Amino acid sequence: MKSITKKTLILGLGLFTFFTSCSEEDVIEDLTGGCVPLAAVENYSATLERYSNDPTAENCEAFKAASIAYLNELDRCPLVEDADLEEALQDASELDCEG
Repeated sequence: MKSITKKTLILGLGLFTFFTSCSEEDVIEDLTGGCVPLAAVENYSATLERYSNDPTAENCEAFKAASIAYLNELDRCPLVEDADLEEALQDASELDCEG
C-alpha cells in the first residue's frame, strides 16, 4: 500500500464505521440528526476498498478525491470539531499517490 497516513486511514475508518452503523436512509442519522449523505459514505467506502485491494496511482487519486469529498461533507456535522476536520483535510490532500 502506498504511503497513506495512519491518522487519515484511522479517521476515515472510524468515521465510516460510526456513520454506517446507522440506518440506511438518504441521510445517515446520528445523534445530531443526520449530516452526511449516504452517497458520500458509499463512495468513500468503495474507493477505500478498491485502493486497499489494488494500490495503483489511479486508485490512490480516486481515494484521495473521495476522502476530501467525504471530509467536506463532515463540515455540516455539529459534533465534528473544525480543527480536527482541517487536520484531516490537510492529511488527505497531502496523500502521495506518486510514490
